[in-house]
Amino acid sequence: MATGPNGGVISPYLFARYIRELLGSVRNTGIGCFVGDVRMNILAYADDIVVLAPSWHALQMLLNVLHLQSVVIDMSCNVNKTVCMMFKPKRHSCMIRAQFPSFTIGDSCVQYVSDFKYLGHIIMDNLSDDGDIRWEIRCMFNRCNMLRRRFYNCSMSVKLVLFKSFCLCFYNIALWNRFSIGLMNKFRSCYIKCAKMFLGFTKYYSVTNMLLLTGLPSFDTLMINARKSDTARWNVNSNVLVKSLLVV
Repeated sequence: MATGPNGGVISPYLFARYIRELLGSVRNTGIGCFVGDVRMNILAYADDIVVLAPSWHALQMLLNVLHLQSVVIDMSCNVNKTVCMMFKPKRHSCMIRAQFPSFTIGDSCVQYVSDFKYLGHIIMDNLSDDGDIRWEIRCMFNRCNMLRRRFYNCSMSVKLVLFKSFCLCFYNIALWNRFSIGLMNKFRSCYIKCAKMFLGFTKYYSVTNMLLLTGLPSFDTLMINARKSDTARWNVNSNVLVKSLLVV
């Protein structure tokens, strides 16, 4: 979905209220995927909408309902920003077929993709987090290079504040649970390289001494703290879907 609110603080709430009937129509079809004991077929965060279904025919039915209801409220779907992803079963013997016809929204076809960035997280059709880790590595190098160009001659205290603010702002590392060890080691190496480059330490300077002098957390500490913080927020969340995910 591409049509949505921009700029205002309360715009997402107003838009959610505007499409409430549309969401209800899709939800009331009774078609969807079960997460624990909860049947889910549509997720919405402002104008970012995800439709879930267990089969090709079921998803096309939901898209038909979505299209009809969007016409009722005078809203259109931007198919140029709408994509479809098919998640393969863990057991290849359960696959019915490798390819399916294109989905349609109205008279327009929807493109299939193998990966897609949704709400800041890269989702892959094999449920791997490798794509998201690669994205974080690129982002850290880009941020570090930007800081070096502009603030390399600042004092150590200023550099530390900047590094913590711009290079340690990981959005979703606590969600990673399926990844290659080699890629995670590259991310660990990226963290150390960026810290040394921006803070002025030589390539072969002791990592332990650098962390002690600067007070920066180690890479493993970053990961552990992120997971603990995320788990604590999940445990106090009252959302039915979140609680079902915890059980799963």
